[in-house]
Amino acid sequence: MGNIKVNNSIIHVCNNPRWVKDYNNYIVSLLKYVINKHNLSINIILGHNASRYKIRGSNVFPKKQKTINININYEHTLVTDDKNTGSKHPKSNIIFNNSSYLIRIDKIEVLRNSHILLDYCNPNVYNVKTNSHYYNLSKNHIYIAPSLYENIFINHTNRKIDSLTTFLNVFGRRKKLLDNIRKSSLKHSNINTCFTKQNIQNLYKNTKILINIHQNNNTNSFEELRCLPALQNGVLIVSEESPLTNVLPYNDLIIWTKYDNIVAKTKEVLNNYEEYYNKIFSKCNIHILKNIDSNNKKDIETKILDKIKLVS
Repeated sequence: MGNIKVNNSIIHVCNNPRWVKDYNNYIVSLLKYVINKHNLSINIILGHNASRYKIRGSNVFPKKQKTINININYEHTLVTDDKNTGSKHPKSNIIFNNSSYLIRIDKIEVLRNSHILLDYCNPNVYNVKTNSHYYNLSKNHIYIAPSLYENIFINHTNRKIDSLTTFLNVFGRRKKLLDNIRKSSLKHSNINTCFTKQNIQNLYKNTKILINIHQNNNTNSFEELRCLPALQNGVLIVSEESPLTNVLPYNDLIIWTKYDNIVAKTKEVLNNYEEYYNKIFSKCNIHILKNIDSNNKKDIETKILDKIKLVS
């Protein structure tokens, strides 16, 4: 935990898991931007939902001023509706590849109390909106894409890693994929030792293709935390198809395919690497990537200014 002073405002940042640290830091940078732009005097609690400690404004802020509670959903809301489990999650109206879905929200009681609920995944946000059960929560639930790197690095030369996964836990369908890759002629690396923002960037800058799949069959939200930063560093993404990817601002920059076709598709892309690279990283698509950060700033700015008017 820690307090960050920004002019007359204080951001109290709660401890969060290591794997979301860079996204958390990016959110802090957006909050600083809004505070500085409007010369705000407010208190912000960020990420209480992932903290093991109870937080109250009176415990952490030296000054009494308006306090906004901002939480971040890091979990998949799109889970398949397995009717045999007797799940109590509300039903979504999303149907994809003949599968129906539920809306799963982890730590819902904490998230209900958020003035603002941020999400790294736009399909998550849209899924929650499909059921009026979460109407009040959904009004505060906004998408902030994980645009973690300030500069876009587009260069297809001198990339030594043909295809990459970053699986830490290798079991189930991840293990099956890696087994299939070993049986093929695909030159592949599974590297799971890079955790800092800079080390991950160095890895991506040396990679041609990142393979993305869901960890299991039931949780199907698209893994934006993994894929958008890779795109920002000029990596082609071959990804398993996911529901609601049409709402991604960079949907056309992902090479979608079915799970069983991942290896074959990756080979095809490698064999036609320059052609795919020029298509994916066209001037128009690079413009889309560059605009994501400014759109994030506008969206979080609008939400914070609206909440300041309502919070007592």
